[in-house]
Amino acid sequence: MANPREPFEPDTIYHVYNHGNGNDLIFKEDKNYRFFLERFRKYMSPVAKIYAYCLMPNHFHFLLRIRNEEKLGSYFEELYPKERRSAMSQ
Repeated sequence: MANPREPFEPDTIYHVYNHGNGNDLIFKEDKNYRFFLERFRKYMSPVAKIYAYCLMPNHFHFLLRIRNEEKLGSYFEELYPKERRSAMSQ
């Protein structure tokens, strides 16, 4: 198993998964699945291409590829312009 503190590498494919605690459900209603997918898409689409996913009541799986360094750099430059980064470091 990989070290969970190692950052994802650009242009690399990952199987990302998580499981509820014991037999606890993480998706109890249909709206929970939709909410999760909307948030996952919002935050992950800019940094990863999602190839496949499977959501089950107590766990989920995603197969994704982290975007290449050029696309990641463009995204983070747009998100955190140089002026904002320099102001944050002071």
